[in-house]
Amino acid sequence: MGRVDSNSGELSARAFSIQSCVGMLHQNKHVAREEGLKDLIEALEGFACADDHRYEQALDRCFYFLHSGSAKERKDAYRAIGLYALTVGPKAEQMLLDRLFDLDRLAGMVPSSPSDAERAVAAIDCLAATTLACAKRSWEAERTLKATWEVIQQAETAAIPQVLAAAVSAWTVVLPAALFIEEDMTPFVLIAKLLRANDADVRMAGGHALAVCIELDILPRRPKIPWQYYHYHNYKLPEPEPDERPALESRVAELAFGVNPARKKKAHDWETVLFRQIDDFLKKNEQQLEGLLTKKKQRPEESILHGGCVIKVSKWGKQVQLNFLKYYIGEGFYDHFRLNLPLFRDSFGLTRAAGGLTEKEDLPAHEEKQLRRDRDRRKSKAVKRDLRDKMQHYDD
Repeated sequence: MGRVDSNSGELSARAFSIQSCVGMLHQNKHVAREEGLKDLIEALEGFACADDHRYEQALDRCFYFLHSGSAKERKDAYRAIGLYALTVGPKAEQMLLDRLFDLDRLAGMVPSSPSDAERAVAAIDCLAATTLACAKRSWEAERTLKATWEVIQQAETAAIPQVLAAAVSAWTVVLPAALFIEEDMTPFVLIAKLLRANDADVRMAGGHALAVCIELDILPRRPKIPWQYYHYHNYKLPEPEPDERPALESRVAELAFGVNPARKKKAHDWETVLFRQIDDFLKKNEQQLEGLLTKKKQRPEESILHGGCVIKVSKWGKQVQLNFLKYYIGEGFYDHFRLNLPLFRDSFGLTRAAGGLTEKEDLPAHEEKQLRRDRDRRKSKAVKRDLRDKMQHYDD
């Protein structure tokens, strides 16, 4: 795939050919198809310019593999689709999300056996990444929220900690983009179970979900008032369920300051840091509700370090989403952060200066051209959208 640059002597990643990749994806030999998927993933990880129509041809092959490919082809195809969505972003409109939902999503995200766990995780992460990049309206995020919740409730998912942690993380990543959650979702009941799981990743996923739910002011469900109450004067209302938050806060404190000799040291260190942050956040949130702190101080500021790039965020929802992107994109996270302005600047409000970079930094000509083209396209769409909204206002 690579080619040695005659001037620097380094391997040039720009030697990637999408035409050659598409050809490999159409080969009869599965080894060639897997190599084509690998090349496509590496190019998308490095934020390749995906305007070429042949990327859409490669995407069509990825969706074909989801139906008819081997387990490895399906896993890699899910990853390629998710990375393509993050690369293209809103330009993909609803096409990618709709195509993913046209599949039997539960069959794709629920593992058939423990050996199928990696493919199921790839499917869950793909849906979360695609929603994060392409969802423009709250109902699109709510659709993904419902799908991941259904996956969490499956017995096959609960039996495999790796898949359960991925599904809970995906649900939490999408939650800030949804306006409301459906009545059959009981996140605090689920989180109580997650915080007592034996697997550290599951407990940490539950901790993130708890912090985001509290930040978004999602309250425990109260029982509905039955219809008999309005028709019979002697009908007695059921007793309200006890508040689950004190028990959850107590469990968070245990995980933050308790000692569990069964934990592995490295996992214990990460878990302890996380739950101490959550414990601090919950205490500050309680004080803020009592009027002792300003709203600004209740948000913990978190720094995410990647390749010398420091990104500071002040909300749990943003922190969880950025951590997910860092994990999902992998080695190409720094390239996406520098060049993927629609995602990191427009969606997260971050600038390239956050990593010590400035807008005046010298870039290769093709990257400068791509940045200008994206800015001009967004300005043009904004002008057209504003004009359309004004016309609708006058028509009304």
